[in-house]
Amino acid sequence: MRYLENKHKKSDLALGRRVFLKALGAGIAAPLAFRMSNLAMAEPSAAPVRLFIYFVPHGMPMEYAEPYGAGADFLKGSTVLSPLAPFGKYVNVCRGLGINGFSNHEAVSGVLTGVKDGAGADSIDHLIAQALGVDAYNLGANPYPRNQDGTGFDKNSYLIRHGGVWVRPTEDPAAAAADMLGAVGGGQQGGGSAPAADETAFRNEALGLTERQLEKMQRALSGLTSEQKKLGVHLESVRSLKAAGDRPVTNGCSSRPALPALDALAGKSVFEHANLRSVVDAHLEVAANAMVCGTARVVTMQNLWVNCDLPMNFAGGPGSAKAYHGATSHSREAPGRTEFASVQSWFFARLAEKLLTLLDQPDPLDPGNTVLHNSLIYVCSEIGDGADHNSNVHDVYLSGNQIVHSYLPAILIGNAGGRIASRGVVDVDTDHVNMLATLGEAMGVSIQKLGATPAQPIQELKS
Repeated sequence: MRYLENKHKKSDLALGRRVFLKALGAGIAAPLAFRMSNLAMAEPSAAPVRLFIYFVPHGMPMEYAEPYGAGADFLKGSTVLSPLAPFGKYVNVCRGLGINGFSNHEAVSGVLTGVKDGAGADSIDHLIAQALGVDAYNLGANPYPRNQDGTGFDKNSYLIRHGGVWVRPTEDPAAAAADMLGAVGGGQQGGGSAPAADETAFRNEALGLTERQLEKMQRALSGLTSEQKKLGVHLESVRSLKAAGDRPVTNGCSSRPALPALDALAGKSVFEHANLRSVVDAHLEVAANAMVCGTARVVTMQNLWVNCDLPMNFAGGPGSAKAYHGATSHSREAPGRTEFASVQSWFFARLAEKLLTLLDQPDPLDPGNTVLHNSLIYVCSEIGDGADHNSNVHDVYLSGNQIVHSYLPAILIGNAGGRIASRGVVDVDTDHVNMLATLGEAMGVSIQKLGATPAQPIQELKS
């Protein structure tokens, strides 16, 4: 698995083992020692940064995404992106992104790995979560047609790779809530995750270290290089928390948050097309609350799937009775393009109402900033424009001799704790593997290669 260079070079693996053994020598429990070895290779930050990846299929009609205005209100003139206008100060709309090496329709597996069809590579959410020692949660709003035996999934339309294995998203928001919010309010963490791998458990164990253990570990670190001394920063942070009288806490929330959208879904099938709005809202609500509480740091949500041809006229939906993939996203006529814009805008409206609104509040783990400031939301798709199925930067020819310049949709919302600057419309003109590297750096993880392709963060987006 040659996907995360800083995690797989022999020198870095040696560093991980070395820190692990030094921690064991200080009398620190093995699970916590393992997490510390990961921290030695990750960038420290003042507050936990959260990453949320929001996948919307079929691209977008760029003539209805642009033109953009100026200042904080630059999104108000965009039919597709106008739901994001209240959060304009956090938004970067990146123009000019193309999928590296792909010229046609690509699945979500390629979008999140940088490798065509995701062959032999893990998705970016898994890579980042693995480097941080946390779980990567994968959610799906998915009324997917299936055979009676439960099969029928095409890995190239919906599944992504975690740890070399194709995985299905968690389709039931109630199961997602158990996984991501199970520890809130005294409950147990669900989903089979080992408590020591959970961010909350790590914080509790770290704060439980004795001063003698801290001093012993600090002495063990005295000969390490400046890169490896990052772990020392974390140990000093633990000492500062202890000195302030901090006590182990369950998470950033003192009680289980209200989940009205999830409650409204009770008793309904998550695979029924008619319930799609409820499933989308419940997933976003659960993810938002878990991000606020700090019990989930890396979350991906997939809306529908590649080539989904369901009509979008379910209750509370965008009201389009046409087949979403073929008739709607492939349209070249003005009425069809308007309808396509309305459908895509609906997904942004759900994101704004059910996730961004909740994140735009003081961070319980960093009250001086909002959770949205300490988060990064990446909205992506597998193609630039459904009319041409283009994944690269491309001119699309519409009816009436109209030419639209298309590129891969890429919208960033949030500042990743100050690592990402909000600049409105940003011309990036680069391959999408560099966007994936940007997500990694924003989370404190250096990613230099995806598959066989070198990658580097996009400088125009950095603070």
